[in-house]
Amino acid sequence: MSGFAAFLDELPLWVIMVGLFFSLIAARELGGWIHRLAVGRKEGQDDGDDEGKSLVLSGLLGLLALLTAFTFSLSLNRYEVRRSVVVSEANAIGTAEMRVRLLAAPDNARLAGMLQDYARTRLAYGVATAAAKPAFAATSAKQRSELQTATIAALTPEARNPLAGLVGPSINAVLDIGAEREAFNAARIPGIILFALMLYNLLTAIMLGYALTGARARQRPATIMLFALLTLAIALIMDLDRPQRGTIRIDQTPMKQLVAGFAPVPAGDAQAIAR
Repeated sequence: MSGFAAFLDELPLWVIMVGLFFSLIAARELGGWIHRLAVGRKEGQDDGDDEGKSLVLSGLLGLLALLTAFTFSLSLNRYEVRRSVVVSEANAIGTAEMRVRLLAAPDNARLAGMLQDYARTRLAYGVATAAAKPAFAATSAKQRSELQTATIAALTPEARNPLAGLVGPSINAVLDIGAEREAFNAARIPGIILFALMLYNLLTAIMLGYALTGARARQRPATIMLFALLTLAIALIMDLDRPQRGTIRIDQTPMKQLVAGFAPVPAGDAQAIAR
């Protein structure tokens, strides 16, 4: 993430909301100033082109609604994907942890212990702030590598055993979905889309100011309410796109329940678990 998106991501959401709201009001006043400068008429007079202005405004507001809806749909879809992948990862780890217990000692204890430790790291990754996530992601990557090595060592002697075909794919699913979850978490709305949305809002505000100057300036309170609603819509879009940072957060309950429900590691070879 870089450029405009990175700049916005560093700012608190309330700062963006306040800045955008007052920018829209300023843009509306700029549009009114341009109208008075271009038409050269005093406030309260009508230039006889209300029908044309209404047509242009309807088109602009329609396009703005379409662009806002598209961006909201994009952010909501990404939120739903992030939420569902937490459930999928918890299920994958739980399944793999159960299946490795079918292996002979000491491999069953070692792999079960590694999977439980990995699940705890994934829970910490999920609840961590954006700044802390890279550290947990690095720890997760290291654990996945160690888990892969240990699984290959444990299953190589059992290559002809049907149990290997049961344990191997479940471990592989854990490795795959862990990297997939991190990729989904890093995938954000492209900065160019957010920039275009905000720019279009400002241009629409300028056009509103231009069209409503004069006898229709009494509609200023209505436009301010419109700007407040547009600001809230953009804030909601950005909140959905900020995992574990804004007010809308990804539910980590499935991973918490998995960690809380782990059975004790198979007894027998504690030294194998520590290795």
